[in-house]
Amino acid sequence: MKRPADIADDPLFRKLAWKGVGLMLLSVVTVMLLGYFLFEPVTTAAVQAVEFLGPIGLFIGVFASDALGFPVPPSTYLFAAVAAESPIAIVLAITIIASITGATVAYHVGPLLTRAPIVGRILERHRPRGEALFERWGIWAVGIAALTPLPFALFCWLAGIYKMPFKRFFSATLVRAPRIIAYYGFFALGWAGAAALG
Repeated sequence: MKRPADIADDPLFRKLAWKGVGLMLLSVVTVMLLGYFLFEPVTTAAVQAVEFLGPIGLFIGVFASDALGFPVPPSTYLFAAVAAESPIAIVLAITIIASITGATVAYHVGPLLTRAPIVGRILERHRPRGEALFERWGIWAVGIAALTPLPFALFCWLAGIYKMPFKRFFSATLVRAPRIIAYYGFFALGWAGAAALG
């Protein structure tokens, strides 16, 4: 099994890590601009979305994203929660549990998806890169996908397809929690910055 120190020295990992940091910084700037120029309409839309979804809707949205690759990323729900001033602990707990539960379902669904014609073709198109990354990083490929801009659901599907030991897979998905907390923190920082400037 690869050691974290070896992976940290990998140029591809460093590139992905910098992309992740860049995306977080871009998120802060975007949130600040939205807050500065569109504070009232964004707040109203966020409150309406949070009230409409509720805790169950939040769970389902994040779960669908990380289990099925649903196109609305978990960070969208986090931003809405920040703008609507939802309770931090509840939002983070629901988002983290939904994400890890979604990843677990993705692991088990992955082998079944290869039989679906459309999804099977998508998986086949990404399979060579996925195989190369799994060979390069082993179990940490899932953890790296959980932290970086790599498609998390896809890597969870591939982990199931490649029959990665479930305990190791599950351990790797836990690094999704710090990413979710970091994104929430950056969104909150950007929104507070916009409010201070406005």
